[in-house]
Amino acid sequence: MRWVLISWFLFVLGCAPYVHSPPGRSLPLESSKTLHPRETGVQLEGGGGAGAEIGVPGFTLRVRHGLVKHLDASAEFNFSSIRPGSDYRFEGANPFIFSARIGVKYAIIDHVALTAGCAVGSWAGGGFVSPDLSLILAYENPYFIPFASVGGYTSHPFNEKPVALRDFNSPIDSFVGVPVLTWGWTASGGFRIPVTHDVKPRTTPPAVLLGLGFRGAAFDAGWDIAGAYETEGRRKELYFYGMVGFEYVFTPKRAR
Repeated sequence: MRWVLISWFLFVLGCAPYVHSPPGRSLPLESSKTLHPRETGVQLEGGGGAGAEIGVPGFTLRVRHGLVKHLDASAEFNFSSIRPGSDYRFEGANPFIFSARIGVKYAIIDHVALTAGCAVGSWAGGGFVSPDLSLILAYENPYFIPFASVGGYTSHPFNEKPVALRDFNSPIDSFVGVPVLTWGWTASGGFRIPVTHDVKPRTTPPAVLLGLGFRGAAFDAGWDIAGAYETEGRRKELYFYGMVGFEYVFTPKRAR
């Protein structure tokens, strides 16, 4: 009964927040060039994003391996923490998002690549599955590599759980909702900076990576867990991200 009354107040005031299902990965830092066959790269990224009254810091650990010419495969682990505005806190659940993703990257030419993958994750709102697809453009060279990417993703929740936010200042100004199917897009740009230029042919040098980007999320309709009201129409959210990373590449002995 308590949450029914809270939901009714939010409906009347027209200020109810909403819950979208999270993406499977944070802002990825990668240029278009794939690893050479049998090379293995280990990359660590850190940073975060910010939306309307919310922050999402986190990190990514990615391992990729060159399969054949112009094609590599990757596996990554993503961790992030949802930081609501200063007046809100999570009620009865942790604010963390965990996901694991597998994917592939195919370089059409050295300067253009396609990536695709699928992630499975968990957070306060339950589980989710998130496939994604991106196009990467880059100016590949031995010294300073600018890159840009655009892409899209969907996030499909399962075993949904209520997500509750409580206002520190007003017990009545709180929210309970569940995640729903979410569509999203990404647009980013950055630089890959090799830390050494004295490398043999068919080898990839270790590099520092920097990037900035935007992520959008949208869903059609949701409902509060108490069933007191139903939202209608397309809801949207926008996040700005900044990330920094480092990748070390292990080269097979025969290529050294």
